[in-house]
Amino acid sequence: MVETVKIKDMRMLVTPHPVFVNKNESADDVARAFIANPRLKSVYVVDDKLELLGKVTLKKLIKHEFIDLLPSHFGILDFNALEFIGKKNAEDLMFSAIYINDEDTLKTAFVKMYENDLDELPVVDNKNRLIGNIDLLELLTVLIENKEQKTGKKYLSLNFKRPFHERFR
Repeated sequence: MVETVKIKDMRMLVTPHPVFVNKNESADDVARAFIANPRLKSVYVVDDKLELLGKVTLKKLIKHEFIDLLPSHFGILDFNALEFIGKKNAEDLMFSAIYINDEDTLKTAFVKMYENDLDELPVVDNKNRLIGNIDLLELLTVLIENKEQKTGKKYLSLNFKRPFHERFR
């Protein structure tokens, strides 16, 4: 059953390695990590032992980097701008991360994602060291592969020969 699939058996289907920065790296370094990995919605923050400390979301980083572009009529309190003042490094920008481990199941991951409106979760070992991540696309991939095995029907047959609309040629 799909809900009993272990995280260790599925976590590298889409994202082979988690993207992380050290807690002391600058906001610009965090931005570079996002730019180098355009599919990401989060970059994980770790210490020197690779222990997970938290995460920085792309949305939070964008707010931090572009706060000066806000029109003055927004006001500092309207945008929660006070939370960004003086933040210079990853540790300042991060917030706590909800996580799972390799022995957790797809069901556990989905419930945590659903309850917390998350697109991805970091995977940690028994010493809280970052060892991977799991995202919604990996959950969906396992579900579809399971349906294919049960029914013998191919859901993931992609047709690359289909012509693009003229507008995109």
